Amino acid sequence: MDFQKFADSFFSPTCIVSVEKKAERGYGDIRFVAGNEKYIEMIEMRLENDDFHVAPDAGKKFVPNTLYYKYFPKNRSFEDACFRAAVQKTPVHTYVYLNNVDIWLDIYAMPIDFEDGNTFYCTYTATTNQNADVVLDTLYTAQTSNDVLKTCIKLHRSNDLEEAMEGVITEIRQICNAEGCTVLLLNDSDRTFSILATDFRAESHLKRVTNFSNFYDIATSWKSMIGEEGDCIIIKNKDDMDYVSKINNPWYLTLVEAGVESVVLFPLRQGHEVLGYIWATNFDTNKTMRIKETLELTTFFISSHIARFKVIKRLQYMSYTDALTGLPNRFACTDYIADLIRREERFTVVSIDLNHFKSVNVTLGLEAGNKVLIEIAKRWKAVSDNAASGSSDYVTRINGDEFLLIIFGYKTQEEVRNTIISYADALSEQLVVDGCDLYVTASFGYAEYPTDAVTADSLISNATLAMNAIKKANSSDHILKFSSDAVKNERTLEIENKIRNALENDTIFFNLQPQYDMAHKLRGFEALARMKDSDGNFISPGEFIPIAEKVGLIDRVDNMVFKKSSAFFSSFIKKTGLDLTLSLNASVRHLMKNDFLEEIHSLIDKSGISPEHFEIEITESILIDSADKALQCINKLREMGVKLAIDDFGTGYSSLSYLNKIPANLLKIDKSFIDKINANESSKQYVAAIISMGHIMGLDVISEGVEEEEQLEALRSIGCDYVQGYIWGRPMSAEDAEKLVNSLGD
Repeated sequence: MDFQKFADSFFSPTCIVSVEKKAERGYGDIRFVAGNEKYIEMIEMRLENDDFHVAPDAGKKFVPNTLYYKYFPKNRSFEDACFRAAVQKTPVHTYVYLNNVDIWLDIYAMPIDFEDGNTFYCTYTATTNQNADVVLDTLYTAQTSNDVLKTCIKLHRSNDLEEAMEGVITEIRQICNAEGCTVLLLNDSDRTFSILATDFRAESHLKRVTNFSNFYDIATSWKSMIGEEGDCIIIKNKDDMDYVSKINNPWYLTLVEAGVESVVLFPLRQGHEVLGYIWATNFDTNKTMRIKETLELTTFFISSHIARFKVIKRLQYMSYTDALTGLPNRFACTDYIADLIRREERFTVVSIDLNHFKSVNVTLGLEAGNKVLIEIAKRWKAVSDNAASGSSDYVTRINGDEFLLIIFGYKTQEEVRNTIISYADALSEQLVVDGCDLYVTASFGYAEYPTDAVTADSLISNATLAMNAIKKANSSDHILKFSSDAVKNERTLEIENKIRNALENDTIFFNLQPQYDMAHKLRGFEALARMKDSDGNFISPGEFIPIAEKVGLIDRVDNMVFKKSSAFFSSFIKKTGLDLTLSLNASVRHLMKNDFLEEIHSLIDKSGISPEHFEIEITESILIDSADKALQCINKLREMGVKLAIDDFGTGYSSLSYLNKIPANLLKIDKSFIDKINANESSKQYVAAIISMGHIMGLDVISEGVEEEEQLEALRSIGCDYVQGYIWGRPMSAEDAEKLVNSLGD
């Protein structure tokens, strides 16, 4: 028979294959007898390209009647298809996916009615397709298409690959009528494997692969058996097992020990990377072709999903893991806390900061500092994994030398503290870095959910406040639980630092709030201290002024406001010639300073403003705390011509005898009385009594915090002289105050 002429009659790439028949339905050599031009081009392209597997002695041209594995990797699926077509005279339609070139081969093996002794023949046609959709359309059984479709739908619909694969693997085992079915993933970086999904018949006695300690090595050995272009491994009888015994005896021994009689195994690939393997064990060998086809295509889809799964897992690991120490990072920590809150579990957040760690970086360098952090993380991870305390711990690195520990599953506060102590004790042993012995300690502050806070941010914040408090206390005990007192003390320290920074950087500034008589004529302005932190955030005067008083910085704040406001005020007084008053608040501490009068003298001299344009406001508490010294200072001020106002009158322990001695000009009624002035008649009469008392002593009276028209009318009806408040003017910038003054002349 002229095989070459017969091959040339085909349009698609086709070759003529000979199969040597052996006894007991076996086969021997399989050869490419001839091929048409398209098939020979495909073979010779492989011979010229190093990316494809060919035998070393294959040459550069196709030679008729050559063993097929000279040009292609040995492949049991190819051999089975040719045997069935040539020897058993059964037409075969199947397909193969070549992962390394991302091509599907649509394959037809058709019997040739010609025999030569024990040699039988068939045609082998391979048509390339670019996607799996075409292959699905060409499957010769509707059942296979349906099996593949169900698998794809399950995978595409699920966001949880592990959960989806548990269902898919059960269905694949049932399709294969197999005793067991497993998906194994490889982790080549640490030479381990993991089982993504597995399913066994209820009565199965197969030994699981996880029982073999060296199974990673067994799994990696399959790659060389399959080859870069191979599609699967099929073991369906004793002959196949004997063959495996010769080429991969370690695997063969595990198969025997596990009780395996047959297996069909496919690699899960993404490009040239082998992600893992899927296999069915002790399957129905009468349905080998259908099982092979089903697994061929489902493996293609499973591989793409596993590749995506591994990428997502890797991205999650990178985004949730501290690169230096390998501990979970801030994002992982907050997610972990949020999950515990959703589950409404009681837990404790511990903020940890290494003591004096900066000195390690300064003296030994950043690289040495990193080694210290890595070693500490290693020790704390060991404590966490040990869980000797009985609680569950989750230790994370937040930033620099800051760590966060989450403790849950405890019963008492004593257990929490003992757990924290175990982390502190892990630092007791010296660290040796670059030949230097180092001893590192840490400060621990902790807060509990839901007792101390109910959100992730507030828990972390409160734990950090407690940690900072114990760190600054410089106590031998480095562990502190959060309390409201700790917050107050910590906030005081924080604001104190902000005030000091503002004073050093000259960033204390002032606003001016206008004061009017009852006819809405401008009397003057009160200068009010204002402050922003280094980030530009506004700090409420209700917060920073009491702290400035408490820590002894209020006189410096006052002085800065005095200087800046008087310098500005003098400029538009000189321009306009208006008779306006600048009212300045003097704290008790400030007024009591020995050089206070010299400071006011200097202020008047440098500003060039007449003393009667200045008004010093004092609180009535001065009359109780330091009456004699205060009176001396006040009398000196009045001799200089400076006006005096008594602020917040009625809120302290006023003494009419003291009040009668003070040569004041103005009495200021506190806002708290104005807020209630129209609440009832007695409130209104109380304010009226204060105004009358002031008038009796020869003082003008101004009401603070006037915000409503009804308040204004009530004050007008009871004889108030001046008002200050939002109704006619909020505190404003110096520039806006100047615009207001300039508008008076229009």
